Parts: sequence; C-alpha cells; structure tokens
Amino acid sequence: MQEGKYEDAIRIYKEILKKRPTLPTLAKACNDCGVAYASLEQYELAVKFFNAAADLREYLIDDGISVFQNLARVYSLLGDEQKAERNRQIAENLRKEFIRRNKEIQQMFSQF
Repeated sequence: MQEGKYEDAIRIYKEILKKRPTLPTLAKACNDCGVAYASLEQYELAVKFFNAAADLREYLIDDGISVFQNLARVYSLLGDEQKAERNRQIAENLRKEFIRRNKEIQQMFSQF
C-alpha cells in the first residue's frame, strides 16, 4: 500500500481475511483495507471496512483512534459533516482515554 498499489493491497488484505486471522490481525486488516479503498475513492467500501475495524477496536494498538479518524475523513469527503464530526469526537474521546490509561500505567510502574 505504501507504494500506491491499492488494488494489490486490497487483494492481499482480503486473502488475510479469508484465512480467519487472529482478532488483532483481522482488525488491522479491516482498517488497512478501508484505507486502500478510500485511497481509490471507493468511499462506501471504505466505510464498511472501517466499521468492521471499529467493531474490533479493542484489538488495535491505538484502541481504534485511527479507525474513527479515518471514518471522519471519509464522511467529510462524502459531504456528511454530521457523521464526520461524530467520528472525530469518538476519536478524540478515545485519544483522551488512551492518554489517561497510559499515564496511569506509567505512574503504577514508577512506584517500583
């Protein structure tokens, strides 16, 4: 995908999805496939894959922040600013919670 070969990336991600990967791999593949579709301006398909990734957000390293940011971008491109803003807000709330938890963990480990 980094080389701009989005169709090839989509084929690879779909192959990964067919092999019933672990949930973290499935979540990442769905998000990345959504990015590839968005790059090809196939926004409706991108939304479907981002929504699938959102359903698995607890398995993503960033707790799904990037998924909701991606959804916000796509909805904005589709002209649906209400959905775009809602997804921006979800991403921001997740980001704040992510930071809060990381600080909590750092404080816990600093006691040792």
